[in-house]
Amino acid sequence: MPAPETAAVAVKECAVCGSRLARKRWTVRDTLLDAPGEFTIVTCGNCGTLRLSPRPPFAERRQAFADGYPLYDWALGRKQAPAAERVDRFRAQIAAIGRMQAPGRLLDVGCGDGYFMLGMQQRGWQVRGIELHPEVAAFARDQLGLDVVAGAEHEVPWGGPYDCITLFGVLEDVDDPNACLARCRQSLAPGGLLVVQTHNIDSWEARLFGPHWFNVEAPRHVWHFGPRTLGRLLENNRFHQQELLHYGAAYVTEQSIANRRGGPFPASFLDRLVRKVVVVPAAALAPRLRQGIMIEAYCRHGD
Repeated sequence: MPAPETAAVAVKECAVCGSRLARKRWTVRDTLLDAPGEFTIVTCGNCGTLRLSPRPPFAERRQAFADGYPLYDWALGRKQAPAAERVDRFRAQIAAIGRMQAPGRLLDVGCGDGYFMLGMQQRGWQVRGIELHPEVAAFARDQLGLDVVAGAEHEVPWGGPYDCITLFGVLEDVDDPNACLARCRQSLAPGGLLVVQTHNIDSWEARLFGPHWFNVEAPRHVWHFGPRTLGRLLENNRFHQQELLHYGAAYVTEQSIANRRGGPFPASFLDRLVRKVVVVPAAALAPRLRQGIMIEAYCRHGD
């Protein structure tokens, strides 16, 4: 067994193909939460998967998921919204799972504030969640009454078996995607459904903005997949993809523009016009062209 990481080390192998060949792609900074230092993104010389290298140890990356992380806004009280409105953000995922799997037991890994779980519970599912941030996990337990344990996915028991496991924005953050997917396979009931959502590094928008793309998000995001590399990773772990959904988000485009210019967007009448005429329509159109900035794979294991 390799020794545990105690300092920044190179990622020696690609999670998708196992190659040690890599070339430098970008040098980036944490433009979202200002984690100190610069970070290098490399491209696998064999399959093209992008990854953070050298990779700070998980203990340091955990600190980069600070209280100011935007996805924690509701749980930590910076924003307010009715529960129904928060649940509605997941209507596409709830509908897709409903088409593919009858209600049963569900595990949401990286469950955040728990509103997706609440929506699934309202539709007859028995839900359980794992959330890295302890205060966010406490919000889901205390305010929403959900079964949520605090910790990283590799630190806590999963239980199971489950009829559905969801990984929304998780696989790109873990040290070892293959180990995470192996645990999913072990924890799924026969015929169970796995849902993996991640950002799409092969999208037109990611190619346009390159190192300024908002979803690069170093050092939190270690791995960067596209439809081809995500599909290959899933197949390597004996998951057969049944459907791949694409999503857009004008917010990501706006933040990418801000990163590139080094200042806020929109900040002027012209910016607001560009947002209305270009950014928002493009975010709606891209998924229809299979160019969503987020992709979501619905899979079953083949054992």
